Amino acid sequence: MNANLMQTTLKAYFFITYLIVLWLVSESLPIASTIESGWLPISFMLIATLLYGLYYLLPALGITALVRFISQRIRPNSVRPTYIAAVLTGGITTLLMYANAKLFSLYGMFFNGFILNLVITPGGIESLGGSSASDIGFALIVFGFISSQALILWLLHRYYLKKLTPNLSFKWLPASAIIATLSVHMGFALDSYSTNQLNEVAQSVPFYQTVSARGFFKKLGFTTQRETKLKVKGKLNYPLNPLQFNKPAKPYNIIWLTSESWRADTLDEKVMPHSWEFAKNAARYTRNYSTGNGTRMGVFGMFTGLPGNYWFPFLEERRGAALIEVLQQQDYQMSLYTSAKFSYPEFDKTIFSKVPSDHLHEIAKPTSGWESDRDNVTNLLSFIDKRDPKKPFFTFMFFESPHARYYFPPESVIATPYRDDLNYATLSKTALRNEISPIKNRYINSVHHLDMQYGRIFDYLKTHQLLDNTIVILIGDHGEEFMEHGFWGHNSTFVDPQVRTPLVIYAPGFQPLVSDEMTSHMDVIPTIMPLLGVTNPSSDYATGYNLLAGEKRSHTYISDWDKVTYVDNDVKITQPVNGKSFVLMKASKGNDEALSNEARKLVLQTKQPALMQLVQDLSKFFKKKENKSVTQ
Repeated sequence: MNANLMQTTLKAYFFITYLIVLWLVSESLPIASTIESGWLPISFMLIATLLYGLYYLLPALGITALVRFISQRIRPNSVRPTYIAAVLTGGITTLLMYANAKLFSLYGMFFNGFILNLVITPGGIESLGGSSASDIGFALIVFGFISSQALILWLLHRYYLKKLTPNLSFKWLPASAIIATLSVHMGFALDSYSTNQLNEVAQSVPFYQTVSARGFFKKLGFTTQRETKLKVKGKLNYPLNPLQFNKPAKPYNIIWLTSESWRADTLDEKVMPHSWEFAKNAARYTRNYSTGNGTRMGVFGMFTGLPGNYWFPFLEERRGAALIEVLQQQDYQMSLYTSAKFSYPEFDKTIFSKVPSDHLHEIAKPTSGWESDRDNVTNLLSFIDKRDPKKPFFTFMFFESPHARYYFPPESVIATPYRDDLNYATLSKTALRNEISPIKNRYINSVHHLDMQYGRIFDYLKTHQLLDNTIVILIGDHGEEFMEHGFWGHNSTFVDPQVRTPLVIYAPGFQPLVSDEMTSHMDVIPTIMPLLGVTNPSSDYATGYNLLAGEKRSHTYISDWDKVTYVDNDVKITQPVNGKSFVLMKASKGNDEALSNEARKLVLQTKQPALMQLVQDLSKFFKKKENKSVTQ
């Protein structure tokens, strides 16, 4: 009796859990636009959603079945271990699907390697800047999902205990799932060689796996093109040739100031009066693109002069930035500061891997972002004070004030009203739309505080007459979006608010200028290296241009964890790296306006030479015999 009761209860329980999963998945589906697109996208979305909903439940079903198998052999009449396994696995599944849907709603992405890295890397969780209210909210959500699953199972058990209804039958489910799997994936492959209507829908189904079946459809007489797969893997050959330099008779000091989430349009006389005034005597680039929509790729690109996708080979080989080696060879005094962590992203294992750990300074007991910035600036200025004046120095600081939740003291308030706090646990897309103005005001206040800290450094340099022999770089790691294109924050898309940052380079002896030409984080190193006496052409160590020499670029590259975007004056083309095929390529106008399907096809055809150049640039700094960045 117990066995039949448990079996009936579990079938009903997992069927209800399946319906909950489908409801959660529906949050990411473009239902309205798909209905307007016709029967094919609608059918595909329906079948794919039903099928993948089952896939998401497979781990829970498998673990519960295993626990039942073991427990029935130890205690045949006990249902408790099996029920506990069902509640925990069902609760975790629905919780993860809820978090996945929320992640997609707010940031336009599903769980991926980037999220996993965020969770397991030291300093990753802290980088989110969550508050105690957020922590309590998340804890309540976890408790709510687990307790809800327990309640569902308890009610079902009580119901079937009193009234044993006919057992639910799923005997046709395996065969139906196999047929649906073939239909959904082969149908997508066929569509990719014909109408290409299913691309957007497929990307909205969490973890949908594309297949090409090129050989199969070619045998059926379809005209297919060989897939182009962009891979950035291999053994590094960086720089291409050993760097040579003639050490300047009077070496420049270098102060490199990088801010979290510093978007381009905040560098003005109202929000940042100190920086605005300083930039009048420097080179200011108004159309600068980061090398990433997140900190990892953005900071990596500015220190290496390379596209962000090289990050992973650098991390694997623990390869540092060539700039650091040049500075060390010239006996620079170094002291680097961050209000975040050097371990997240793993800068201590990449660009700064050759910097001694006692030169990498973090706040021992970090408080709020603005306080950490203030204390770090104090420490930075103390370093300059105590340096050996007979030797040049290099100092770097990463500011955290403009990172969400956006930190500032009361004296930095210039924009009202503003949100008192941001509770990530209760955020939703609707709430963001309704409250984005006070949230952005909070950000503006944090940037104003950033400017106050910059001002302390500028005043110090002027007071101590260091501007005659000191290079100063002001730059953001990436931008920050405030729902201009449907999302908040960064790391989600490659729209201008997320990827454009200020860039100011002050170099003694150079005339001030304001340039509206396209620039990139990749241009900073080729601009600085000649000032250090490096005689190699920049092509030996970067893919950027020397801005102070008047060199110009026609396009740039922006990366995230598994994609790269080609950008020129006309278009942005985004494509996967080291993963899915180019059938999931996206394209928009250069100003982020959408393209029609026909316009997209035309763009991809006309920009083929540029995309081939991208392939070359992403393979340039690998040893040729091991180069894996190829067109297959």
